[in-house]
Amino acid sequence: MEETRSSDFQFNESQTSSFSSSTPYVKYLPTIFSPSSHVPYITTTNNWITAYFNEYTASLSNVERFTRYWRPSFHLNYNQSQSRSGPDNSVLPTTKWIAVNRGLSSLESTSLPRIPELKAAFDALASVHHTNGHSTLTVSKLDNLAIKYNILSGKWLVFTSVNTVDKLWQDVVQMVCMYRQRGFAKVSVNQEEEVGKMNNSRVICVYVEDFTDLEEVRSLRDDLRTVVGVERKIPFKMDAYSHMGIYKGNKWGISPARWFE
Repeated sequence: MEETRSSDFQFNESQTSSFSSSTPYVKYLPTIFSPSSHVPYITTTNNWITAYFNEYTASLSNVERFTRYWRPSFHLNYNQSQSRSGPDNSVLPTTKWIAVNRGLSSLESTSLPRIPELKAAFDALASVHHTNGHSTLTVSKLDNLAIKYNILSGKWLVFTSVNTVDKLWQDVVQMVCMYRQRGFAKVSVNQEEEVGKMNNSRVICVYVEDFTDLEEVRSLRDDLRTVVGVERKIPFKMDAYSHMGIYKGNKWGISPARWFE
């Protein structure tokens, strides 16, 4: 399964808006979280379900409740319009991503990502790629473009099946929110393989804010291996690669994985 091409690690106002009275998930909240306990802030906008955990809400019970009631194994049956997981799964057919945010790390940047400029610079390099025997699209040059235009975030990609994704996702959420106590992760839901046919695979993306922080990149990979149990090799993809259109089978012959460990 190839990484989906939408919704990279970018937060905007629509993703942080609060519940409205018309939000269909509101009715589930009293049965999920105890009114007397600290609960995560949850938004359900733009085909995303996002839970914002902090030091007070990142408890095992809250993690288990969130991952139990919003399960990525949701699978729309086109004939019956029912969830694969049954009526107790609160994911809707329009949901594309389920995410958790445990807050940003201590690394803060004073400059904003410059995505249009990154694309323009990449297109200029790509236009002369392999001209006169010179390769302009090297790993180091792509790294430099990402750094220059401040597109530094990236993610480890964990591919799994619809049959195993729920438990794996819960373990990842627990690792991010409770063990590491920082970070952002998302899991795909309802991604179409082709029109009218749903994909039975899922991808979990676990982010770092700065791919040049190799200690953090490798630390996250180690935790995915030792805490979650993802021992097989998995790819790390920079968000800059997504903005530059570098996906599997691209015409430049560039691997979309910056690392594969």
